Amino acid sequence: MATKTRVSLAQYLAMEECKPHLELIDGEVVQKSAFDRKANRIAARLIADLGNYLSLSQEAEVDTQLRHLVRSEEWAFLPDFSVTLKSRMTTPIQDVVDPVEVLPDLAIDVLSPDSRPGRVVQKIAHYLQAGVRLLWVIDPEAERVTVWEPGKTPRDLAAPAVLTAAPVLAGFDLDLAALFPRLHE
Repeated sequence: MATKTRVSLAQYLAMEECKPHLELIDGEVVQKSAFDRKANRIAARLIADLGNYLSLSQEAEVDTQLRHLVRSEEWAFLPDFSVTLKSRMTTPIQDVVDPVEVLPDLAIDVLSPDSRPGRVVQKIAHYLQAGVRLLWVIDPEAERVTVWEPGKTPRDLAAPAVLTAAPVLAGFDLDLAALFPRLHE
């Protein structure tokens, strides 16, 4: 059995090859799963819907695969989507550099066929422990979304449910019946 090489956050950040799709989880450099066609369709729909909503509300910014740091845990992660309320941003959006040390209010990960269940569970625990207020894990294969909030029991939703981004974005809802049929086009 091979021993995994542990890397510190400083060593990870100094690695030129850590960009764009490597994460640091518990001292291990991990390749982020690539999207397949189903995940790409979900991602396109999500970014369009979130972008349209936020262009009107102006309450937050949405980013794709923006690297977030938790220095105290020596952890760097890249949610597929991160939504951060403007009231919590410490730097103007045009000056934001990767990585950022402000955690997203809403993190969204879309599972791919090569997503490892153990790694997904580990990331969920880290997100919640670090202070992410709302997490959506979207499973295109099962056509379900699991909603995680600190201190609450996870909720598993499927069409015809409507997914809400409250308490982060009180006015943003996503109709799952409209999200998943795009996978069959």
